Amino acid sequence: MNRQATGGVLSVSVVLVLFVLTALTPVQAQTKFPDPTKSMTFIIPVSVGGGYDLYSRMLVPFLSDELDMRIKIRNVPGGKWLVGLDKIYSAKPDGYTIGIWNPGLMMNDKDVLGKVDYDMTAFTFLYRITNEPRVVIVKTDGPIKDFKDLMAKAKDPNFQLRSSYAGGTALLDAQLMESEWGIKSEKIAYSSGSKTRLAVMREDVHFCVSGLGSGMDAIPTGRLKFILLMHDVPMTEVPEASRWVKSYPELKEVPIPADLGLKPLSYDSKSARCIIGPPNMPADVKATLEAALEKCINNKDLRRIGERSERPFGKGQKGDDYKAQMVKDKQTLIKIKHLLQAE
Repeated sequence: MNRQATGGVLSVSVVLVLFVLTALTPVQAQTKFPDPTKSMTFIIPVSVGGGYDLYSRMLVPFLSDELDMRIKIRNVPGGKWLVGLDKIYSAKPDGYTIGIWNPGLMMNDKDVLGKVDYDMTAFTFLYRITNEPRVVIVKTDGPIKDFKDLMAKAKDPNFQLRSSYAGGTALLDAQLMESEWGIKSEKIAYSSGSKTRLAVMREDVHFCVSGLGSGMDAIPTGRLKFILLMHDVPMTEVPEASRWVKSYPELKEVPIPADLGLKPLSYDSKSARCIIGPPNMPADVKATLEAALEKCINNKDLRRIGERSERPFGKGQKGDDYKAQMVKDKQTLIKIKHLLQAE
């Protein structure tokens, strides 16, 4: 082959190689999630301490190991969760910014109380890690003996029943108990759930409604007790309560509404904790995160840590299934939003 012919063959080969490289470049440029050279930000929309913060800090190291990447925890308090939540909502939906969700936030939806200008159900719901029912709490040696006594005191014209609340969820609980169960009370606002329970201890108020896990913080002191589990199954069938029932057998005797002939409230305000991301997260990224979170929740070491910390993890629930529940809950809240606006 002469020199001129050789050059022609080489020229054609170079063109073919360049064509192939050009065709492959867009695919090669797409880095598979997760990229170990990047770090993830996990946003907790409340200050350090409390159930949502503690659950997040137990979970994140296991998630970091599962994804083989660094995860930075960032507490972003303010606006009763809304500052941190807005940061999650507005983040790039590439999987590198996620956070933890409180279902009580749904009350701020643009179609309910309108405190945000977006649809709360638009978040990418990844995996629910707990689903604690709520409990009615009174002082152990206070004037309210049990839930029947609470209902009787609410109807006694000579007794001014007072309840404490912090945030929309607890207020809605109290409003629904009044409108649907006839338990009328003076509702007094406090800045945190711990302060609502402290108010019960001091007898500034007679009862409060709290998430099961948060309420359990006070049970070992013997100063507070549960008089109702706002759920459709007894305490012994609540996964998050399994360790507590073993330590405090008296919890088995806490009634549920059906035991007292009461219909369930029209809104079931569980203290669910779900890991979320910004809207419009790509399906493959969502699937990767959801699978990693599911493995974490089923990790025996993490579950053991949760039990020892008296913050047990539940069975877990896939993001799409939990989102379907949130969509239903939003419609319920739209129907009863006048109760939230009443105080």
